Amino acid sequence: MKHITFYMVRHGETQFNISGRMQGTCDSPLTRKGIQDGEAASIALREIPFTRAYTSTSERARDTAELICMRHNVILHETKGLKEFDFGLLDGEIAVDHIDEIKRRKIDDSFDEIGGENIEMINARIDRTFERILDECRDGDIVLIVTHGLYILHVLQHLLDVDTKAYRTGFAKPGKFIVPNGGITKFAYDSGSYRMISFPAAPKDFKDIRGTE
Repeated sequence: MKHITFYMVRHGETQFNISGRMQGTCDSPLTRKGIQDGEAASIALREIPFTRAYTSTSERARDTAELICMRHNVILHETKGLKEFDFGLLDGEIAVDHIDEIKRRKIDDSFDEIGGENIEMINARIDRTFERILDECRDGDIVLIVTHGLYILHVLQHLLDVDTKAYRTGFAKPGKFIVPNGGITKFAYDSGSYRMISFPAAPKDFKDIRGTE
């Protein structure tokens, strides 16, 4: 069986993040702080000997991944399966203008009714994407994944069986999204199952736990 270690990173801050727009499959560029987020993640991960690297095809994730990979001799593969959750007709809209609908739909991620995804669709996409990545990996590979906040949240729930509501209550900072921009999550795949190693942390707070893979 393969043993694979994953470091999963959320893209840096974007223009849509600071303007409060729904940002799923639509895109917006990194802000100055977003570039700093990527550079901070690059520094935090500078000693990790990545053997493979994958990024969402969205510009914000790809630009963040390129900042990280500048410190590593690794080929960066763009993968549509790592794109953010699709909010359908609400993608790109100012969140406060649709706050009631967004709250209602986020209870069970039912955006498929307006052309987006639902929880079954995103979980199936995660399964397909990680199955393909695992097929391409060799035993012992150390893999960089650069993707998006809600996508990471679903990975935590679906692959790693994390109770994100309990995690938010016990560990996440009040009023902050569970995965910070540039945030790093570490987990492993071994003997057919996934295992959490370290929960999402901002680059400045990330402490690599070696020897636990």
